[in-house]
Amino acid sequence: MNLLRRWALLFAVAVFVSNAFAQAPAKPNPSPAQGAVKKNPYLAYAGNWISSLDSKPWFLLNLNLAGEQFSGSLQRARKVEFNDNGDVKAVTEEFFTFQLADATLNPDGLLLTLKDPDTQETQRYIMKLTGDTTAEIKMIAMIMPPGMPKPKPWKLTKAAAPVKPAPR
Repeated sequence: MNLLRRWALLFAVAVFVSNAFAQAPAKPNPSPAQGAVKKNPYLAYAGNWISSLDSKPWFLLNLNLAGEQFSGSLQRARKVEFNDNGDVKAVTEEFFTFQLADATLNPDGLLLTLKDPDTQETQRYIMKLTGDTTAEIKMIAMIMPPGMPKPKPWKLTKAAAPVKPAPR
């Protein structure tokens, strides 16, 4: 019997040791809530965006994000002149401010609807990111006189802090 007990004990120890080494630690099975963090697609658009001509800002867009809702404003030169290629060649020193009425993300970029608080006039723009801190924006349905070239999208750069129009 002694021999049988030894073999039984040896067998039990062998099974225990082999199970201990062969078993991988259990990996937690992430639930959808714990899975990959879903990045907010609006986040890259949030911030202060600026376009300058001759090192002076003429287009200042402020987009504040709360969840998936934007608030903000646009300050831009009241009059913008274009050259024959559609590039901005001159802007006036007078600025006007529009308040953000709506911002909708679509496959073409961020569609912005801005409203003049005094006249209730609206302007629509489409903003497309071209890098982490760069974007292009163009006015949608811009009324152009006959013979005037179609304006090119305006280049924007994300500013580190809020920017105010510089005196000209």
